[in-house]
Amino acid sequence: MLYIDLFHARVKQPWPANIPEEALMANSSVDWDAMIASEEFRAIARRRRNTIVVLGILSAAYYFSIPALIVWAPEVLKIRLTQGINLGIVFAISQYPFGGIVTYIFMRRTAAIDRATKGTAPLRSRDAGAPEHHHAY
Repeated sequence: MLYIDLFHARVKQPWPANIPEEALMANSSVDWDAMIASEEFRAIARRRRNTIVVLGILSAAYYFSIPALIVWAPEVLKIRLTQGINLGIVFAISQYPFGGIVTYIFMRRTAAIDRATKGTAPLRSRDAGAPEHHHAY
């Protein structure tokens, strides 16, 4: 798992480079297998997937409707609303607020999913693994 440091324009790892991600997961106090197998985790993953799929389909349908209307129903976009403004201009400009609304809904839904995940990770018993290493980074 990598993230991009935009300020320094480089890709960084969120853990020390000499430790593989699998080793960090194995040494953590979270029982990852139990978490993945839990019904609560599956429900959260389903909720996340449904949010992404539904908002993605709505966005794609709205954004690709302009080219579709241009090809299959150009007369709809030519409907004059006032002097110099037609339905095509209003519909094209409405894409911006629609994108903002989709972003707002996505942020609210994912924040709710994040709140639902607090405390869902089952902890390993203390004798069931290597001690956790703490790094000052």
